[in-house]
Amino acid sequence: MKHRYLLLILAEDEGCQEHIQLIATLTQLPLVWRHGRIILFSDQLPDVLLLPPGNGVIIGKLFRRHGYPEQVCELKSDDAARFAPDPVQCLIEHYWGSYVAAISNSNRVTILRDPSGGMPCYYLSSSGIAALTSDISLLIDTGLLTPSVNWNGVGRTLYWHQLPPEETAISGVSQLLSGCSLIIEGSEINRTESWRPWNYVAYDGDDDRKKRSEGLRRVVQASISAWGSCFPRSLVGLSGGLDSSIVTACLARSSAKVTCLTLATDDPVGDERSYARYASQAIDAELIEDFYSEDDIDLDKSVAAGFPIPSGKAHEQTYNKRVRAAAATSQAAAFFVGAGGDNVFYLTHSVRPLIDRLRTEGWSLDLVSTARDICRITGANIWEVVAEAVRISPKTTGLQWNGAEDYLSREFVESERCLPPEHPWLNSHDTVPLGKKGHVAMILRALHHIEHRDKALAVPMISPLLSQPVIEFCLGVPSWWACEGGIDRAVARRAFADVLPAPVSGRSGKGSPDGFVARFIARHRAAISERLLEGNLAHHGLLDRAAVERVMAPNAKFELLDCPRLMALLDTEAWTNSWSTR
Repeated sequence: MKHRYLLLILAEDEGCQEHIQLIATLTQLPLVWRHGRIILFSDQLPDVLLLPPGNGVIIGKLFRRHGYPEQVCELKSDDAARFAPDPVQCLIEHYWGSYVAAISNSNRVTILRDPSGGMPCYYLSSSGIAALTSDISLLIDTGLLTPSVNWNGVGRTLYWHQLPPEETAISGVSQLLSGCSLIIEGSEINRTESWRPWNYVAYDGDDDRKKRSEGLRRVVQASISAWGSCFPRSLVGLSGGLDSSIVTACLARSSAKVTCLTLATDDPVGDERSYARYASQAIDAELIEDFYSEDDIDLDKSVAAGFPIPSGKAHEQTYNKRVRAAAATSQAAAFFVGAGGDNVFYLTHSVRPLIDRLRTEGWSLDLVSTARDICRITGANIWEVVAEAVRISPKTTGLQWNGAEDYLSREFVESERCLPPEHPWLNSHDTVPLGKKGHVAMILRALHHIEHRDKALAVPMISPLLSQPVIEFCLGVPSWWACEGGIDRAVARRAFADVLPAPVSGRSGKGSPDGFVARFIARHRAAISERLLEGNLAHHGLLDRAAVERVMAPNAKFELLDCPRLMALLDTEAWTNSWSTR
């Protein structure tokens, strides 16, 4: 069962007992902890952990940084000395997990969301009460929120594509970003960074590849074993690609009983079953094979329904439906995915690794090796690689985030272009290597992707490759190591070469349902065109009607790259309807 919590920070210590009881009745959540003006309602008592001094609480799953890889179920008296000086930094440095922590200190309350963003945290302030929750329906049930669509927030989510937003698309509701804290004093609320990726990107000069690969394997295995200890039976989404196969192999080495699920389309690019069979047979696990189906896609529904951020794509409905069925059939207690592996292992097709190596080591013949590695991965020739390195090297200073203008109205794009993208991780020093800036940008995209989870899935979805120890370790790997030998995610491939079947560890291509999506769009042009051109996005001036009319015209050709964007627009349209009709 997924964790639902409601955390209230009152203006004063004294709260009306009848009002508290009413909230428990309206939300159907028990009151599980109270300290001063902090009140916590939660449906998962085993995942509520009290801090040793008694002035704080951790909501979610917590693991120790060192020691046996299992969930921390109790913080004992010998932990108290560690927490005493600075509980927030203690959590960051000595623990990890999927949690939100609330800590009271005199008149100040600090709320920390863990760096991996595994536990959702949305909040608002109303009538002297700060309310934080994993599910904003709880804010609605208690009368703290009357939902209305923030149309500027909708547009910004589409324009600043895949950038986790602090401002959500529901008016008055904000998101506490990963690794950030809220400081609440009286009626004043301020946000601060408690964890920054830039603290982990420095190269220590140790060029022992074998040692680094072995270290990565230990960190990944320990993190997945810790997660596996929480669930007796697990379902794994297994494409047969590198990332999901690593998760599957490591999970099988923990105490969890594993069942695998792979989904295929009816075209070769979307059919990865042969690779999934290799990976599942290597651990002697059952493999459920299923297929994407157009019949599962309802254009009236959004996969992000119930979330305050429209971040889904309409075709994900068929994936979600098949996962739910497989989870029920296998009696799984959790659904594990390899999401974020490309990002954390730094699958790059850029020349940034070449620039990083030049700036770190200076001129040497090793630069030629890295340039050739990039040529093998990208298919470019050596002169094209060098020319691109020269082009971007002097210009790229901060962490860049380009707006996605496709199918958005010119008026909205022009109004948004003059505003900077907003996220604390975008503020990096110019001395940070370009490859590491790209690496952090990819991790941000992964965190945004996992933010919307299928609310109809009865079990939690776990993305173990985005665990804090894995992120921190990978950020410290030099960017040019990731493409060494002309293969992507080279360090991860070396780390698990003797664990994965050779066809899987040596696989360079990736499957995709894009062909399935393209056929769906082609077959439903009229319905898609009507929904977009006559819908809320167009009515509120966010959509480029002419661009949509062109691509949706009978027999018009569109590129596969257009498919994800069109399905995102469709899902966003359905998302706006789901809130507008409440």
